[in-house]
Amino acid sequence: MVKRIETTGRAAVASGLLMTAGVEGEWLLDSQRDSGTITSTPGFALLVTLGTVGFALLFVAVRGLRKASLRRTRPARTGALLSLAGAGCLGAFGLISLGSGVGSGSVAEVAFVPFVLGMLLLAIGPVTWGLSLRRADAAPGVWQALLLSGLAAFGLLAIPVDPWHDVSMVVMFVCWSGLGWCLLRDHARQNAPGRSEQRVG
Repeated sequence: MVKRIETTGRAAVASGLLMTAGVEGEWLLDSQRDSGTITSTPGFALLVTLGTVGFALLFVAVRGLRKASLRRTRPARTGALLSLAGAGCLGAFGLISLGSGVGSGSVAEVAFVPFVLGMLLLAIGPVTWGLSLRRADAAPGVWQALLLSGLAAFGLLAIPVDPWHDVSMVVMFVCWSGLGWCLLRDHARQNAPGRSEQRVG
């Protein structure tokens, strides 16, 4: 259990950082036009690879938090499963984008199907999951981070206009890093000398 919490926390922290770098790094490298045409294949490949690794780590973090959770109510189970499926969809989006972009010079439109579905699942799932953990014996800040990440995903889908679209996406990604930090901080506190081990709720 101790190792699982550490792995989950580190995966969550890294996932938020890599997703932010991969998706929002476009601001700096400008490797793709609004039409989807790629202007810099190396820059595009780097950013999408970073983002896809972040999506994979998000899947690891969600799975770890789900397994470490003591809260087994139906809303908690449903929220966790939806979040896990959402992370998987984003991973598929990253792989399709990378393959089609590098291969043809433009991201295939079909790539955005798993992206939209993943974001929808990562809006509903974390909100449901987070609310179910309010009274659980969880690491402080975990349910709030889940709730805020889900609300940010809703904002991303509801407001497709820049810069609010990108701002919502960054907030969502940063929330997962924050969740990981909360887990690691609580884990360190609970395992300090004189403290007993505590599992997340």
